[in-house]
Amino acid sequence: MKKLTALTLAVVMMLAFGTASFAQSEPSSWAVSEIDTHAADFLKSATGDIDYVKSITREEFAIVALYIYAAASGMELPEMSVENPFTDCNNPLVVTAYGLGLVKGVSETEFNPEASVTREQICVMLTRISQQLVPDLNMDIVKAYLPALDNFADGDLVSDWAEDSVKLMVFAGLIKGTDEGKINPLGNCTVQEALIIAKRALNVEF
Repeated sequence: MKKLTALTLAVVMMLAFGTASFAQSEPSSWAVSEIDTHAADFLKSATGDIDYVKSITREEFAIVALYIYAAASGMELPEMSVENPFTDCNNPLVVTAYGLGLVKGVSETEFNPEASVTREQICVMLTRISQQLVPDLNMDIVKAYLPALDNFADGDLVSDWAEDSVKLMVFAGLIKGTDEGKINPLGNCTVQEALIIAKRALNVEF
């Protein structure tokens, strides 16, 4: 894996702005071998101690999304000249992820960084990463080959705006069902689950 020089510089910038501190914990025993340790280290360096078992926030997942993009592309991130549109978040990594088209705000001026992220929202962000890595990815063509969600007991709970993204991520193996045979689209994603998704994403050829 190539050194993420630009990301390292961005972390230094972020630390200069000040960071939030999270309770430290170890990942669950079942998750240890599945976690992308490089993504975990990057998230720690960007935010301070992380709590693996709590719900991941929009700010934290934006950082994970940025890591996935940089690691998958094998390229250093360009210096972002985009102006920060958010009044509630001045994290330069979030602004970089926004400038690259990986994440969006909840409005034109708000990012809502502390809000939890649902599994279907994560699928949408992962789809954006795919579209940035493969600019000619035509979802209208791709969705004709995507599986239905009928195999999941709660497949009908997936929001219309997220349906194609959820199908794509299930097809790619990034999102998997629960032990109860559910996709749990409206459920929150924990930090350790997001780091597992990062590892899966980097084993997929976009």
